[in-house]
Amino acid sequence: MSSTAKATVWKVNLTEDSILMIDEEVAVEVPVNIYINKQHIVTLLTSPSMLTELAVGHLFTQGFLEDKAVIDEVLVAGTDIHVKLKPEVKIELESSKLGRVVTTACTSLVDYLQLVVRLKANIKSDYQISAEEVARMVAELNDHSRIFKVTGGVHSAAIFESGRMIAFTEDVGRHNAVDKVIGASILKDADLGRAGLVTSGRQPADIVAKAAQMGIPFSISISGPIHSGVKLAEKVGITLICFARGKRFNIYSSPDRVRMSNGTPVQDKPKYF
Repeated sequence: MSSTAKATVWKVNLTEDSILMIDEEVAVEVPVNIYINKQHIVTLLTSPSMLTELAVGHLFTQGFLEDKAVIDEVLVAGTDIHVKLKPEVKIELESSKLGRVVTTACTSLVDYLQLVVRLKANIKSDYQISAEEVARMVAELNDHSRIFKVTGGVHSAAIFESGRMIAFTEDVGRHNAVDKVIGASILKDADLGRAGLVTSGRQPADIVAKAAQMGIPFSISISGPIHSGVKLAEKVGITLICFARGKRFNIYSSPDRVRMSNGTPVQDKPKYF
């Protein structure tokens, strides 16, 4: 199933006083159901790609699973994803957390509040990166964002482990995109304590919480932060970087993990205006 489809569009140009009718690609979203041992967990509206990674990432970032070893198999049947746990594994599934439907707009306030209550992350990673690496990783994310360049209707996300991109995706939902690359990284046994999550979407608390849940010390975005994201990043010790465009970016928390080209930590040489 393709992540894009053709649509007829009338392109109006007031400067040239012209109308052009052409076919263009637009992003596709489909409802995808995730099950654990045949129990319906959630329906996500998502781009129809990397569905195994989506299921694994979502179940981990939402706190359903904590260890990849408990998974026996993941089966994708059309738009149904069945995660089967090993016979000896027993987990309690709260009825209030089951059967949800999450649109591409965002997760619910209840989901967010429940996740923050469960979140016990305290990021102690001493992994550091240079300012140049931040710019390079964002540039690499942009270079890979083919569907966005064609449609303008998706978000991009990537995981960089020790500076190397190990997972990338584009999705109509920014939460789905993050879950997919985290899921891919879990399946690759990545060292997420030495990783950065790089995304195109804004950074509210529910996105920062996904990185925190997995012990990822950096959350980097082309877009801006939301105050809830800044406060959560401060609370759990994540280095939150936003407005990363070209050779500029803003650091909102834990700046000690970022150093300049001469090795000087960013926080050692502040310049106030």
